[in-house]
Amino acid sequence: MMTYLCALLLAVVAMTNAFSVERPLMALHFSSRHQQTKLFSSEESVSFDSLDETLLRINFSVIQGAGIFESYANNALEAVRSYTQSFPFAAVLPVQPLTYLPIQMSDGSPALKVTFLRKKTPEKGSQDGGIVFTSRLVSEEDCDPGGLENYVLRIELQAKRIKEGQTIPKVFSEKQICLAFIKGLSETKGQELLAEGGGVVVDSVFHIWMDT
Repeated sequence: MMTYLCALLLAVVAMTNAFSVERPLMALHFSSRHQQTKLFSSEESVSFDSLDETLLRINFSVIQGAGIFESYANNALEAVRSYTQSFPFAAVLPVQPLTYLPIQMSDGSPALKVTFLRKKTPEKGSQDGGIVFTSRLVSEEDCDPGGLENYVLRIELQAKRIKEGQTIPKVFSEKQICLAFIKGLSETKGQELLAEGGGVVVDSVFHIWMDT
């Protein structure tokens, strides 16, 4: 009986040691995957020449307030970029496989790339076109003699089509994403993010489906 209990105890100890060794390995595996994703999104660069038609253009404005102008302008621009990066693109098209990652344009400015995916074959890659969202300052000086009190800061956001790799037009997917993106600006989360930039407001909206 004693021999049986000793054998059982040794078996339990062996199982415990096996689990304690495997668990750290599993954690390291997932940590490595997260690091690879982060590196991929930060290292990818896109040239403006590789982009096609402008699908969406939104003009924002914000009146210059107190403080250093450079800091104020950057806060406003970051508010627009924060909205873009936090937008739930995948929720708009639950059936369409896609990824959306922060990237860097060839001029060094940050942007966001939505990539439509398909099943990879020997003839075709896994990327099936997509959309790049960029935003930049396009200020117009309207100063009074006293300084910058009436300076109107303008920000332009554009969404351009990535035609490379696209075999079948993605007009439906592009339209749904752009229209949902516009609608989100008037919803609570969108308004809160724009307010963080000092009261950024939408001045005008253009998209290629306006006449349809």
